[in-house]
Amino acid sequence: MENVMERNITTATQATLSTSRKLIATSISTILLTGACFASAPVWAQESDQSATQQQADELKDKDAEGEDTEIIEVKGIRFSQRSALDRKKMAGTITDSLVAEDIGMFPDKNVGEALQRIPGVQLDRDFGEGQGISIRGVEPGLLRVEVNNVSAQGFGGSRAVDFRDMAAELVKSVDVIKGSEARLTEGGIGGTVQVNTRKPNEFDENFLSVNAEGQYNDLIDDPSNKWNATGVYKFNDDLGVLVNVTGSTKNTMIHALRNTEWARFADYDNSPEKTFEDANFADVTDKAACADTADQAACEQQWFDFSPRLPRYGIWGREEDRLSANVVVQYRLTDNLQTHASYTHNTRDKQALDLNLHLESQSAARINPDSVVVDDQHNVTYFETAAATVTNRTLEFGWDQTTEMYETGFEYSKDAWRVEGQVAYSLAEQDIDSRDTHITANGVAGVQVDLDSRGAPEWDFNTGYIVNPDDPTDTSNSFDVNDPASYVSRSRYKYAPSQDESDETMAKLDLTYIPDSDFLTLIRAGVQVRNQGYENANFQYNIIRDVGSTYENPETGESMEWTMEDQIALITGNTFQSPTLFDGYSLGVDTIGNYQAVDTYPFIEDIQAVANDFTTRQDLDVRTGNYNVEVDTQAIYLQTNFETYIGGMRLWGNVGARYVETQTAANGDVFERIIVDQVDDDGNVLTDPVTGEPLPGIEDTDHPDTFNGRKTVEEEYNDFLPSLNVNLALIEDELVLYFGTAKVMSRPKITDLNVNASCTIYRTSRNELDDLRDYCTAGNPALKPYRAKQFDIALNWYPNEDTIISGAYFVKDINSWVIDPTTRFDVDFFNDGRSFDVRQKINGSGVTTKGFELQASTIFSWLPEPFDGFGGAINFTHMTADDVGLFNQLTGKELPFPSQSENSYNVTAFYETDTWSFRVAYNYRDEYLINPADRSGNPVFVDDSGYMDAKFIYNITDDFRAYIDGRNLTGEVKSYNAGPRRLSDLQWAGREYSVGVIYQF
Repeated sequence: MENVMERNITTATQATLSTSRKLIATSISTILLTGACFASAPVWAQESDQSATQQQADELKDKDAEGEDTEIIEVKGIRFSQRSALDRKKMAGTITDSLVAEDIGMFPDKNVGEALQRIPGVQLDRDFGEGQGISIRGVEPGLLRVEVNNVSAQGFGGSRAVDFRDMAAELVKSVDVIKGSEARLTEGGIGGTVQVNTRKPNEFDENFLSVNAEGQYNDLIDDPSNKWNATGVYKFNDDLGVLVNVTGSTKNTMIHALRNTEWARFADYDNSPEKTFEDANFADVTDKAACADTADQAACEQQWFDFSPRLPRYGIWGREEDRLSANVVVQYRLTDNLQTHASYTHNTRDKQALDLNLHLESQSAARINPDSVVVDDQHNVTYFETAAATVTNRTLEFGWDQTTEMYETGFEYSKDAWRVEGQVAYSLAEQDIDSRDTHITANGVAGVQVDLDSRGAPEWDFNTGYIVNPDDPTDTSNSFDVNDPASYVSRSRYKYAPSQDESDETMAKLDLTYIPDSDFLTLIRAGVQVRNQGYENANFQYNIIRDVGSTYENPETGESMEWTMEDQIALITGNTFQSPTLFDGYSLGVDTIGNYQAVDTYPFIEDIQAVANDFTTRQDLDVRTGNYNVEVDTQAIYLQTNFETYIGGMRLWGNVGARYVETQTAANGDVFERIIVDQVDDDGNVLTDPVTGEPLPGIEDTDHPDTFNGRKTVEEEYNDFLPSLNVNLALIEDELVLYFGTAKVMSRPKITDLNVNASCTIYRTSRNELDDLRDYCTAGNPALKPYRAKQFDIALNWYPNEDTIISGAYFVKDINSWVIDPTTRFDVDFFNDGRSFDVRQKINGSGVTTKGFELQASTIFSWLPEPFDGFGGAINFTHMTADDVGLFNQLTGKELPFPSQSENSYNVTAFYETDTWSFRVAYNYRDEYLINPADRSGNPVFVDDSGYMDAKFIYNITDDFRAYIDGRNLTGEVKSYNAGPRRLSDLQWAGREYSVGVIYQF
């Protein structure tokens, strides 16, 4: 029998849930939970790798955990996917949740990250409407470990965070989110480990081919996107097979943005006796006038400054991508005891990016007319007029190529009670950004009226402004027209800033498993692993700038020439194009400019290069200072044993083990050491102050032999002992299981924090002791120790039948080593050469404790009479908090929440499935979360709460041919940032997306 399958999509960003959607979600949740509780309870035979009485089942389970099981491939639908995910949860050695593909090439969502958000404790961040990265139990993406077939997935730009858009979901067989820990698991995920598993050819009994074609439409973009997938398996015989899985697509995404950028405090506009905030240093000052008697009058008076939008602007950012994901696997069973495999995975995203930006730069008190300002009762500016603002019309256009690759080979040998597994792998992530930034500006624009609504969303019309006449401030005749080249009276600029980076890892490991003849021990595992990770980057930059009224060298004659207004107009004319209409199809609530004439990058570049006679290319540029490369070597060994016994007639099973790992880091970067020496006369005598007789302050000696301007490498090392314990107790055999787990876990510091780049000042003066002058550096910190945590989990899982789970889990994670913001350390041997410096850098500090609970229920109403037996669904809810975060609101002193952590999040999924068709609707919600501890106003910045609804319908035309239609972000959510009530920072609209596709299997 063939079950239809479905793919569910989500897109997270912003906005408060409407009452109606809350009621819908609550109703569905109630129905599902009630159904799960009253479901029948047939016995589910658990296959646990801890079972001493079923050693063969042990071996099969362990092979499945490693992605090496043999299974019969058949058409799978929603209910099979849900059932298989429960099966993996039951068999896992620690607390785990899983997702399983509904069919070959048919993962539940188009994006792996968007699928993962449906797991309790997982929260998704989105970029351009697509799922980008996840946090697990509030721990940020860069502190998670992501593996593909046990191989490390690499991040970009010095981040360990993995962008889940890089891999097509069609390649995925299953995904396990491991929240606990076992000694056998590779260390590195303090928040958890995500294991992505792809298929292998010997899982198939015969040749197989599946093709998929899909068209996508976003209501914000004129051009549709397309996607295709082909999955083929060729079996030479029962022992040798080849699998090829390829997905290609053109993907167009876009955001329309309304921004204040951030908030700031420029002046006291309302002259209210009430403070806007209270500075603890001046808490006893209650009258602004009394600040004149304090040690720092300016700082004291800022307590009365009001919150102003810093830089209102529009943004239209588009991405046109060609994506390709391919996976090739060869698997060969040489004998009954020995099998081997080799695989290659390739992902590319070739992007053409076009970012249109139109700025009203009002970021200081001098740019605002103080007499025009209106302030509300919360000290927020709600209206102002510009006095001398800058308008910038800026376009960035760049190619952005990203590639990830994985090479992997391994073997498995098993005989009697022994099994040996080996794996060697290499993974790579590299990106190249060819950024070209062009802009034209007008300074001194007055009279632009900015009105902010109750959210803080700005509304303004550029064309109400005029260009200030410096000779006659009352002259308003020179009206500003955003579409007129003659209005851009100040500057033209071309900035070329390409960059590139590469991260790679080489890994080898060997695992040994033994099944002892014991009534207590069921498995003994031991293994070794070595890894080498490297990262390097390079940045380049050059500019052509033309300021009206300034002089430049005539490229033809070599003489100085003035850049006139006529030159400026001639350059701009013909080098603009009409932008798309801002927020087309979306009810923003405030008026916008609609569309405007944006700078056309490449024609503009050609003309400004011709004017400057400067045709510099990337090949002509030198690498800028500040680039760095880091190498991390690790060696790990582990020992783990699985056990099983009975206590009071109840089965008790689990595992206990420990992992020991040594880490060596080598960070290479730019170092500048300047030498300060005494001022001396021609005879070498130290010059002194004629009044005090003391030596004069020192000066830099650029020719001093100890001056250094070059690169240095700093090497460090550390080790970790990571014990773990996982215990399960069957309160009701095969039905009700109590789980307990505890472990020590770690994540290595971010690559960007390990860079050595240092700027040092060394004093060689007579005033050293007099002024207590100490050699000083600002730098990165190659000596950072890892993030370390102790974690505890307890869960109660009830499986009434094979399709149902009702579960609750409580967790605590005590992160006792955390990397904190830069501070100054004293007497540090920074370069490991015996010299001591006071160094300002990021350091390790005491950490944070996160805790919370997860609730989940899922079921299929198969026990109901037809046609109601086709209904099913799932719900989950997660609540998280954090203590001792160590981040505080700069204005109020109140402790801030853990970054990236939403206090509450939940998912509701409901579906109906028959042999012919299926329909699924899914809703995901998360609370607001902290993204930045402080903007320029001192206020923390949050991403607003958001709820996303997606739906999909599939129809089986024949047994082998099916069609589907789906929709993403049906509720029309936006991603919104705020710095407090009525202080909108950024609002991004990515549109709704609809897809139509067909699948044919041979």
